[in-house]
Amino acid sequence: MHDVISLFTGIGGMDMGFGGRVVVHKESIATTSLIERRHDIEDFVELKPTNYRIVLQNDIMEGAKEVCQFNKTDHNYIVKSIRDVLDDASFEFPRADVVIGGFPCQTFSIAGKREGFNSDRGTLYKCFVEVVDRVKPKVFVAENVRGLLTIPGAIDQVVSDFKELGYDVQYELIDCTEFGIPQTRKRVIIMGARNDVELPEHWNIIDTNKTMCAVKHYFKHLAEPHEIDDTAHKSYSLAKKLLKGQGQNQINEEGFAPTMRAEHHGNIEFRHTDRRLSVREAGLIQTFPPDFIFNKKKNLRAYKYIGNAVPPLLAYLIAHKVSHILQFFRPLE
Repeated sequence: MHDVISLFTGIGGMDMGFGGRVVVHKESIATTSLIERRHDIEDFVELKPTNYRIVLQNDIMEGAKEVCQFNKTDHNYIVKSIRDVLDDASFEFPRADVVIGGFPCQTFSIAGKREGFNSDRGTLYKCFVEVVDRVKPKVFVAENVRGLLTIPGAIDQVVSDFKELGYDVQYELIDCTEFGIPQTRKRVIIMGARNDVELPEHWNIIDTNKTMCAVKHYFKHLAEPHEIDDTAHKSYSLAKKLLKGQGQNQINEEGFAPTMRAEHHGNIEFRHTDRRLSVREAGLIQTFPPDFIFNKKKNLRAYKYIGNAVPPLLAYLIAHKVSHILQFFRPLE
């Protein structure tokens, strides 16, 4: 069992892929070898468990921890700025083989102000680097928006900082539609392996499950919100349609949903002409389990948490690659 430290945890999308229960529609899976069993909801399947254990989680959002508690997926979850954690002389990080996390991405996003490293949030990746330096895991995995690649020098700086710690670092722009996720989400995955082992000069971040899945499969089992007892499905934005801006279109269920964003401000896309996507539908688009508990009373706060998350299926496929890399290391003495 490999111990994992999770940074910028949120509601644990990446954590689920590494050490939790991943449930997806069968059309998202290219090979039955990944499937453990059928789920209670028709055409959904639970994937085989991975060989990881989350030993520490950290995020600044108390509400995100609360969602993890709803689902019993909180593991030593510390709600505090990672800067404050690092500054606490009495705190010691647990030993771990892997450090994972999606450092805040708004300053790199093409939809944001593009401040990059010229902002307080833009330098939070340095905290990720500091944790890796202290823990010295065998492997780390960091996630960010594709805008990281278009700010001059940004990705080179990030890679250089990790390499200076003694890691072989690769990065790749992942298109989620190519790996069974029904969403036009593109994310940069940065992975580093401690360079005391020999790996191939170049290696892919994901080696399995090359397939596509239309979003309609994830919605097929859903009735309309007023017809079922599901708080997450009854929670949806009532914002009127605007003449311009993001989130003003109806999704094409025969294809892929647009990227679930953290900053919807109520303007999430429409499922039908008279209703925007519900929290449940947004979660399904991100490949959270169909029975995942996002809220226990009607509210839209979960939109932000869902948009911030790494899709659990994406994390699961990355975790498989990490498992392969870990085989190159000798067992801990």
